[in-house]
Amino acid sequence: MFELTGGEERATLMVSGEVTIQNALAFRDALKEWIEKSDTLELNLGGVADADLTCLQLLCSVHRSIMNMKKTMTVMGELPEAVGKAAREAGFVRERGCRGEESHRCIWMLRAEK
Repeated sequence: MFELTGGEERATLMVSGEVTIQNALAFRDALKEWIEKSDTLELNLGGVADADLTCLQLLCSVHRSIMNMKKTMTVMGELPEAVGKAAREAGFVRERGCRGEESHRCIWMLRAEK
């Protein structure tokens, strides 16, 4: 479900399966370990089969933390349909990043519009 690879130079978190309220604590713990591992972070959500609001909120929270820590986060590839659908239904799709997010790296900026 959550696989962390890499080291100090670059850390990749691969997420698969269901990322919902039922496993929110495990997802949160994986995200915390991931952001502590490196300053260059890659997130691969390609294997996510189901996602809910909890997943979206955790992703937004970790993204804000990463920005505050002056780290770099890249979302690898396209968002899977399950994540895009959850983002659309929850109103997360944005044309601009959140307040204070000037770099246009918001993970929901037009990525989930399909």
